[in-house]
Amino acid sequence: MSRRHLTQKQHQFLEYLQEAVSETKVWPTYREIVDHFGYRSPNSVTQNLQALSKKGFLRRDTDGYHLVDRNGRDGSIGVRWSVKGGALTPQPGSDRLTLQTLLRGEAVHALRLDPQTKRDEELSNARFVFVSDSEDVVEGDPIVILDEGKIRLKQAGEDLGNAEALGVYAGHAGPYGLVLPFSEGTHPAAALSAESVGQRSGMRH
Repeated sequence: MSRRHLTQKQHQFLEYLQEAVSETKVWPTYREIVDHFGYRSPNSVTQNLQALSKKGFLRRDTDGYHLVDRNGRDGSIGVRWSVKGGALTPQPGSDRLTLQTLLRGEAVHALRLDPQTKRDEELSNARFVFVSDSEDVVEGDPIVILDEGKIRLKQAGEDLGNAEALGVYAGHAGPYGLVLPFSEGTHPAAALSAESVGQRSGMRH
């Protein structure tokens, strides 16, 4: 969608956001936006943000609104279609996926594995393992541990001995793409056992 679909006020609002982020590297506060445009209420800010998001110029996640790189240079991937009832339905231009969107954990970071690093068979093709620092861990959740130089997956609640727990397993990536835990809940590794990681990703023990 081009800027021709924006009203003059929306165009000015978007330009202000782009300039503010470019200069300060941070998102302007509601108060700063209100003061800049002389709005009487913060509701005007919300309305403009929602309008720009709906038209695909902003995206929103748990951290708030973000400018959308129209060429995907921010690493995001546009969602063009959805399948509902067997029929293709166009998606709004604002729907975009990022790695952070898919890794629904708290404070997720990546662990790079050297090719010589020993690891469990479930992680045999992993180049990166994604680990969440979430403290909301329940018994049975898969966790990543470093056990005598070997990266392994264990279940929370198991005796780890002298191994070092690195965090909750949130997925891994390798030459065959991205492997994510299957979960019905919001926790990135809920209801996934260490043994099922390889089975559900199509790997064999």
